[in-house]
Amino acid sequence: MVHNARSASIQPLRVLYVAAECTPWCSTGGLGEVTQALPQALMAAGATVAVCIPLYRDARRKIGERGGRLQDTGATASVWMGGHRLTSRWYRVIPAESDAIASRAPTFACDCPQLFDRDGLYGHGDDDARFSTFCRAALSCSAQLLGGKPHVVHAHDWHTALLPLYLAGGYRQLLPRTRSVLSIHNLAYQGLFPANSLPTIGVGPEWFHADALEFYGAVNWMKGGIAAADAITTVSPRYAEEIQTAEFGERLEGVLRRHRGKLTGILNGIDMDLWNPATDPLLPYHFSQDDLAGKAATRRHLLELARMDPDDPHPVFVGVSRLVAQKGFDLVAELIPYLASRSVRFILLGRGSDAMEYQFHELERFHWPHFRFHPHHDLTLSHVLYAAGDAVLMPSRWEPCGLTQLYAMRYGTVPIVRAVGGLRDTVVHASQHTLGNGTANGFAFEHDTVAGLQWAIDRALDVFYDAPETWRAIQHNGMRRDSAWRGAAEQYLGVYRQILGR
Repeated sequence: MVHNARSASIQPLRVLYVAAECTPWCSTGGLGEVTQALPQALMAAGATVAVCIPLYRDARRKIGERGGRLQDTGATASVWMGGHRLTSRWYRVIPAESDAIASRAPTFACDCPQLFDRDGLYGHGDDDARFSTFCRAALSCSAQLLGGKPHVVHAHDWHTALLPLYLAGGYRQLLPRTRSVLSIHNLAYQGLFPANSLPTIGVGPEWFHADALEFYGAVNWMKGGIAAADAITTVSPRYAEEIQTAEFGERLEGVLRRHRGKLTGILNGIDMDLWNPATDPLLPYHFSQDDLAGKAATRRHLLELARMDPDDPHPVFVGVSRLVAQKGFDLVAELIPYLASRSVRFILLGRGSDAMEYQFHELERFHWPHFRFHPHHDLTLSHVLYAAGDAVLMPSRWEPCGLTQLYAMRYGTVPIVRAVGGLRDTVVHASQHTLGNGTANGFAFEHDTVAGLQWAIDRALDVFYDAPETWRAIQHNGMRRDSAWRGAAEQYLGVYRQILGR
């Protein structure tokens, strides 16, 4: 067992990585993609990792559809819940050898049919019971899954934010030297439940106070996790600063300022082998920074799919996003007539509220020559959009990190973003200065308004139409960007070693 930073640097760290999502088995966005990629990078850096996820109904289905299987580990956990005992069984997810997307990090799924054999990942009335049971089952079986007691338990977002409290409380005797890290992927989602849920989640009233779980009379899992964790990370340096302000702090800015000494922003990466335009199996044509002919062919392919003129030289903008207030696509909706007036074709892939989807369907009906809307989660189409587009729109009101801009740049598609969070950390606005020093890789605007977004779009169109060589330079700068996970993995290992050495 690790006792100090020196011994932690000699023997492999055992990390229990616990999250509610993991691409491709169960994912709604960036959290699942990080869970797919970061554990592999941690293993490449020398750590021993076990990834724990719930065995949702949809996850079981996708494992089978993708040619994978579930291997019984023999590990079971019993948790008291409302006067009766719930038993969970752990299965190892064995992906098909041919599955290029599934993580090769050991991944274990918690099977508790009463809680997870239902449609949808979230939004159930008993989510407090579901995810607290999952967390406790992970701790109970951690030594069996990892081959030894974990040195670090790494929790992600509100669904697993109770883990630091459990380690500081009832599970301290079982795992006395284990330390905890809580990663905040999106502070807007905090896990709010009634005060009478404490018995359900197995937490005593000693945690229900203003410096822990209590939040305006309710229980706030994220707040409790922040208070109890040995370290807190966010997914970009800028977001770590932003969430300590009233604008982005979601009413937890004071708590985060109190705990800023253990807060670190670590920029997300991407799987550079998976997201590679030269080898991506989901693309109809391949290309590289040195030869963009395949990108042009993929662009034609997309326009033919969309029933648009493939020979039209005007720009193609794309969007791949959840259609929620955070992502700012209401601003884009206002500008679709303007995009059409500038001869821009825009293709949007994403799901959202009924009202927003209806709005985009109506816009498609009125602007059919220039706009297509696909309200789906379509992995193949998303890869094609990243590869075929000239530019990608990301007008986020807040963006902890963002992966879309990283994927797009890797495929030579220029990001047009609002300069917040990880978007500010990764997208360098094309100004006279940044074009001169060769760092410009996109276009960024400051103000959360239609006028702000239109300003950035106009700057991009000016370059696209009037300075094609400059546009190609911006493309190449993005494609050259090293977004690999190895740097982030080393930073996470540094956080782990720091808390183990205290």
